[in-house]
Amino acid sequence: MKEGNLSSQGLDALRARFQEQSRKAQAYYTVMHRAREFAGNDDAASAWMNEPLPAFEGRTAAQLVNEGRADDVLLYIDSL
Repeated sequence: MKEGNLSSQGLDALRARFQEQSRKAQAYYTVMHRAREFAGNDDAASAWMNEPLPAFEGRTAAQLVNEGRADDVLLYIDSL
């Protein structure tokens, strides 16, 4: 194998990593969009995404989305 070429296994791993990152980015965008609805603008929504949430033991919305818990954050937003 020449340097710079990926094996099929390496390519599969790279695809899986890209798909996971894409899912996280889409989830983050979805939560940000909903947060913007109640926060009023992008700056306020972004600040809210990084504030500790008492309902989640001080974890931030951004942390929760990164952990795959975007649905929990969306439900929380709906309850506000």
